[in-house]
Amino acid sequence: MKMIARIKAIPNGQKYRYTLIMASCTLFFSPFLFLPGLVDNPDLCGKVCIRRFYLFFPGITPADVASKMQVASIGVYILSMILITTFFFGRMWCGYICPVGGFPELISRTFSDRWKIEYRALPQVPIRYGYFSVYIALMPMLGISACTLCNFITIPRIFDALSGNPKGLAFALSAVGLVNLALLFLLGFFATKGRAYCQLLCPIGAIDGLVNRLGAKLRFTRRIRVERNRCTGCNICARSCMTGSIQMVGRVAVVDQLSCMSCHECVDVCDWGAIDWRSAPLDKDPKRKKKGIDFYPQPQWQAVYTAALRKGKR
Repeated sequence: MKMIARIKAIPNGQKYRYTLIMASCTLFFSPFLFLPGLVDNPDLCGKVCIRRFYLFFPGITPADVASKMQVASIGVYILSMILITTFFFGRMWCGYICPVGGFPELISRTFSDRWKIEYRALPQVPIRYGYFSVYIALMPMLGISACTLCNFITIPRIFDALSGNPKGLAFALSAVGLVNLALLFLLGFFATKGRAYCQLLCPIGAIDGLVNRLGAKLRFTRRIRVERNRCTGCNICARSCMTGSIQMVGRVAVVDQLSCMSCHECVDVCDWGAIDWRSAPLDKDPKRKKKGIDFYPQPQWQAVYTAALRKGKR
């Protein structure tokens, strides 16, 4: 009964997001493997891989880069589509589609919070881009495979094992498999909101965050934006944010676009309509959404917290 009550309490927007993630798992993973099967690939590696073709090796040449991109040609197309979508609409792939990040989140949401580890307070950006630098250059220079700490291998292998595929069981019992399973449990299943791996170690998330921050500078792109005059400083959006990308500065919500996944959870819990996924032009309705209180002047939606705002300017 408690589980049913918890499911009913989930906002409709999040139920829609969870449904898309479950559908994505069905399409990408065993036993169906529908999307990899369309290109005759058994998993998310090889020509579908979106994580290896941009690695830096000593003495690498443009011809080497072109060769790697040709081998993973489908992965190049997929990553390009992800980044283009992110630039205009925010991190739709990470928040709504990616089964590798979505599956641990779904599992984590079923556990009680008292069993979970809180990672959101960590300095995510330095950790993420510090590891990204190691992943891009240092690991290849040291001869360490990019597959060593890869959830794009680990989670598909879990589905392989559950569907009776020996390949999944063999991976789970290997040294690399055990390390990756430990990371999956610590940074996924037993992490608050289930997205610690995405925020700290995922190289796709690191690239996606940079593109998200770049696109947020433009007024016509859609982002999670804050109307500062509507914000009451209640802090509910910050506590609900699954990535810890919202902080209260001067009792006003501020969104870190390097970490925001555009999941809309903050939008669902804001009673005053002070935070929304939208472009920046003026809203035609200046009213707060709670108790019908008029608020003038018309709202100014902000996606990026700047020095001008710190000084109280527009």
